[in-house]
Amino acid sequence: MIMARIAMQWIIAELRRKIFDYGAEILDSDVYFAGDTIKLSQQFKTLASVAATAASAKINVYSPSEIIKVSNGTCSVSTVKSWVYYNFATSTGVSQGVWRAEFTGSVGSSRRRYQTEFQIRRTQRIWTDDELQNYLDRSRIFIGVNNARELLQRSADYKRYVSNFDTWEWATLYDSPDNTASAITPTASNLVAGEWTFTTAQSKELYVEGHCYNTYAASAECLEELAGDPSRSSTWSRGGVSHKSQDPLELALYYRRLAHGGRSVQLIRTYY
Repeated sequence: MIMARIAMQWIIAELRRKIFDYGAEILDSDVYFAGDTIKLSQQFKTLASVAATAASAKINVYSPSEIIKVSNGTCSVSTVKSWVYYNFATSTGVSQGVWRAEFTGSVGSSRRRYQTEFQIRRTQRIWTDDELQNYLDRSRIFIGVNNARELLQRSADYKRYVSNFDTWEWATLYDSPDNTASAITPTASNLVAGEWTFTTAQSKELYVEGHCYNTYAASAECLEELAGDPSRSSTWSRGGVSHKSQDPLELALYYRRLAHGGRSVQLIRTYY
């Protein structure tokens, strides 16, 4: 996966605020942080499903891309009969995703094999930066297709220029809309508001080309995903804080209206 672009960090932070994903989320018991030492354990049983001590218990650990990271690791025997464990030390740069551990050992005359999955994450949030960038990129607008750069509004003294768009990842100002244009460097840029200022009057119209984002559309998509998760549809719990005041889908509909310039979006349910 492509790592989130540095220039996107403030836009991703803005998206997190809109979807309430800026705090800690309580992790499930099978989810760990990169850098943790993870105690992987397994109980061995006979073919009759009776707990039994395994001989020569080994473990293989596979990354999310199925690359083996531990090959035939020797398991330690637990003080509890029939359980073995292995302490899997991870680094802070380890791959995120669902990992797989495979235990093997002999119980009597039979060879037993068990598999278990666990997840490694680098964040307690619901979405990673990479995932949120994907949502944002789906709502990205490129200004400048076929030399259709936007003509900026300006102040009377030609020192302040403003776009009809906001939330820019990057933007370049030009002195004409076609490919003969020269780039113009402003004194100051406000990519949040889509505004550029000069200390010296420019005495000309200016045009902008770049990438801007509809953060409300991206927010709506995130919340619609949450609404489809039955464990989060009406109650969110993160870091000991619960939120019940609004269903994610209701907020998503509100954001859809904002994303389309305030246009009303009506949801009609038909039952058969």
